[in-house]
Amino acid sequence: MPVIKPLKDNLEKQVQIYKELKNLADIKQKALVENNLQELEAVTVREEQLLLEAAHVEKERLLWVDQMTQKEGKPAAELTLSELAGRYPELENVKKDLETVVTDLQGVHDLNTQLLKQAMNVVNFTIGMLTHQDKNIYQKPGKDENIESKTFRLLDRKI
Repeated sequence: MPVIKPLKDNLEKQVQIYKELKNLADIKQKALVENNLQELEAVTVREEQLLLEAAHVEKERLLWVDQMTQKEGKPAAELTLSELAGRYPELENVKKDLETVVTDLQGVHDLNTQLLKQAMNVVNFTIGMLTHQDKNIYQKPGKDENIESKTFRLLDRKI
């Protein structure tokens, strides 16, 4: 059981990191709706820091899992938190907390992704409206000048 305590502590650290990421995702969502670019940038910087911390904690978790696999006699890929929580009741609460926070974070992340896609559609539409021309200025030699191009390229890579 000496491996369970550090594993539990590690998972609790992960729960705290994910809770903070969830809070930041909520703040990001509000910043997206309000089009507050400074807040969005500040949140993104903090998220990057937390993700680096989460990666470090995950590496530690993998070390504890390696020790558990030796004790349990199973490969790491087959050893799940649900299975461990079934054998070690002290992991049950952290398992529930981890499942809850990850589910909540995924929901907020999905909504933020939709908001970003909508914002990109608005930007693309605005650029399209601003760059609309009746015909292209430059045409390939031999092309009829009266034929209008269906698309306008802001930057034409072919010269």
